Amino acid sequence: MNSKKVSEINWNGSGKEKFDFNNVGIVMIYNAGDLTFVQYGNNDPIGHCRTEFISSHLISPRLSLDSNKPNIVAYLLDRKTIIVQDLNKNINMTQVNHDQNIDFLELNSSGSKLLFRDVKKRLIISNIYTQTRSTLLN
Repeated sequence: MNSKKVSEINWNGSGKEKFDFNNVGIVMIYNAGDLTFVQYGNNDPIGHCRTEFISSHLISPRLSLDSNKPNIVAYLLDRKTIIVQDLNKNINMTQVNHDQNIDFLELNSSGSKLLFRDVKKRLIISNIYTQTRSTLLN
């Protein structure tokens, strides 16, 4: 509301959609396993993905202010697999497999690093581009 950016999109939904306004500059619309991302001020969705895990702790979208850099999202494919997707091109940038269930994930502001925690409370950071990971806390 403060930015005065509004979006209006054509929508053929079921009436059971869930809306998440917790991220800056973007609204997430969840409907029957499909998650759609709408950037404020844009009248077309900027991307979508399929996931059953819609908690705000398990989805992390990042919008780029630079048109040369992608808008990306990290989300759970299943309890042990994270997908990082380029929303502009609708392609997967990387997939992070883990041996335990993941209960939290977050991209950094530039979208180059992924922080996640598993149910054993291990905290791991992963570099999206080099696909290296380090355990920060056992």
